[in-house]
Amino acid sequence: MKLERKEEFTLDQYTQIAIQKLFAICFSGYPSDRIYFKQLPCFRYLCWENNELIAHMAVDHRVINNENQHLRIFGIVDLCVHPAQQHKRIASKLLKELENLGQSSGVDFLLLTASDAGFYKSNGFRAVHNSCKWLLTADHQSLGVIDRVLEDGLMIKPLASKKWKDGTLDFLGNIF
Repeated sequence: MKLERKEEFTLDQYTQIAIQKLFAICFSGYPSDRIYFKQLPCFRYLCWENNELIAHMAVDHRVINNENQHLRIFGIVDLCVHPAQQHKRIASKLLKELENLGQSSGVDFLLLTASDAGFYKSNGFRAVHNSCKWLLTADHQSLGVIDRVLEDGLMIKPLASKKWKDGTLDFLGNIF
């Protein structure tokens, strides 16, 4: 098994096609004409076995505003493992790689949204219930700013000494 971190702008066509194929298997309803849902990520972790992509995790690196506290975060997007490779702790390994990178790079929190929180809780994440603001986008167009509590679980994992606040969370852009 080979794990690599690739910046988005370095992905070749072979890798992009492999990501599309994995997404088609792992995510029903994912746009088939691209390898991102709303916006390109900053970088990705890719896990290969015998030249086949078996796991993927995209990461958005940005600053957010948590109740007037500016936090550096890694936002986790499109974490998936091929069904034939699941239950081998590959996704946990990807999260640990990102955690280590974040700790060595001055990132305050890992952040994600999840409809099934159990896996993330077992990897040290906790649910938060902030009122959130973000740029609503669809089909490559900005539609306005939304202000509400997320229906899917917003989850965080602290990597530094900053404390998460319960007030408003402004994504300063779209949700990843």
